Amino acid sequence: MKKILPRLLVSALSLSFISACSIKGGVVAPDVEVADGWQYAALMTSASVEAPSESWWTAFQSDELNDLVRIALANNTDVAAAEARLRQADAQITVAGSSLWPAVSISADSARNGVLHQGQTSKNYRAGVAASYELDMWGGQRAQRASAHASGDAAIYAWDAARTTVVASVVNSWLEVLALRQRIRVAQENVVNAEKVLAIVEAKYRHGAGSALSLAQQQGQVASQRAGIEPLLQQQRETTAALALLIGQTVQGFAVTTVDLSEVVDLKVITDLPSAVLARRPDVQQAEAQLRAADANVVVARAAMFPNLSVTGALGFDSVRSASLFDGDPTYGLTASLSQALFQGGRLKAQSAVARARFDELAAGYVGVVLAALNEADLALARVHALEEQIRWQSEQLAHAQRAYDLVETRYNAGGEGLLTVLEVQRSLFSAQDQHLQLRLARLQAQVTLYRALGAVPEHAISGHPVSERSVSGRSVSGQDDEA
Repeated sequence: MKKILPRLLVSALSLSFISACSIKGGVVAPDVEVADGWQYAALMTSASVEAPSESWWTAFQSDELNDLVRIALANNTDVAAAEARLRQADAQITVAGSSLWPAVSISADSARNGVLHQGQTSKNYRAGVAASYELDMWGGQRAQRASAHASGDAAIYAWDAARTTVVASVVNSWLEVLALRQRIRVAQENVVNAEKVLAIVEAKYRHGAGSALSLAQQQGQVASQRAGIEPLLQQQRETTAALALLIGQTVQGFAVTTVDLSEVVDLKVITDLPSAVLARRPDVQQAEAQLRAADANVVVARAAMFPNLSVTGALGFDSVRSASLFDGDPTYGLTASLSQALFQGGRLKAQSAVARARFDELAAGYVGVVLAALNEADLALARVHALEEQIRWQSEQLAHAQRAYDLVETRYNAGGEGLLTVLEVQRSLFSAQDQHLQLRLARLQAQVTLYRALGAVPEHAISGHPVSERSVSGRSVSGQDDEA
């Protein structure tokens, strides 16, 4: 008799094979046509075709930047929140899969009964174990598990997307701080040059060789260039604070040690096939995983419209003495029940319609994400090329501006050039120097954007968290997982 309960459980589990008649996911994922190459790849004749490195930022050859990225991946609040959502999704997989197993419970109770004023009492002891199992005849429970798995995959890709964004933001902010430092130094050097000219103008004015107008003009030039330094200093403060926030620190006590952009090398310009980019980009993979989850939810909603079959088994012991509770013959019971909803005001049908509409919504979103990813990568290639061309011509402009300033300064000191010409050449030189630094920063940041657009995801091991090692299922959109 002690083997009755295991036999009941085995019998209940064996009935699960009835689920061969399960509902299958019949929703079709949208098909997006992907070209064999990029529209603007021909512009980048020097670009090599290869996948981006998982630690691509190390190509800048900066130990400080490597440390900043490492700290950001460990301490950034957005990354931490995405990682917490990933742990939630992992736990939800267990919750969703639990319905595929029998629910087993044990119970024990003791009762004392008597008649007041007569002193008559009796005791009763009872113990038992019960198991219940709902057969997954239509695949709804397995579809719930498949949905949880797909949602878990989406959480992984969302975590990857958050880390990718944080790394790019850290690199861009760090580069901007360096560029601002260099622009501030250039502005200060131009103030020094303007003050030298002002000293000459003042000397000429004192000796009657210059006019009050020339003196006022040069004094205004110096004041204008000095006024332009403070906004750059404030931008540097704000960008430094933003960088500190990205790595999970306050700006108090935080500083960037690298001097300026002159210590930074350019990234290697690369490209890859569009299909490979889509397979790598976490936002595309997240949208696809969400689509798989929505397809499984369609199956769940449809299965809810069909009958439910559940099996319950119980084994119990009853005695008036606790010492002899298990000496007598046990009692057992086996119950099978079938239930079917007849009328719920259209709720089940509406839930199925909601699930299908949700899939259609995510399908449209998936197509949008794919198209946006392809366009972003293509335009990133074009932007890198455009900035390289701008820098090439602007470097020539800067060289001419510097030569013009050297010539006009010499001629002015010798009395062969007027102050208005000097002022104009000064403004042209300063503008060319500042524009050159801004273009250098824009090119570096465009290279960062290109690597991000190509799907350069930081390697999981950097975060140091065990949840990062959870494998992604890679199931196709079918509404069922591989184990089902």
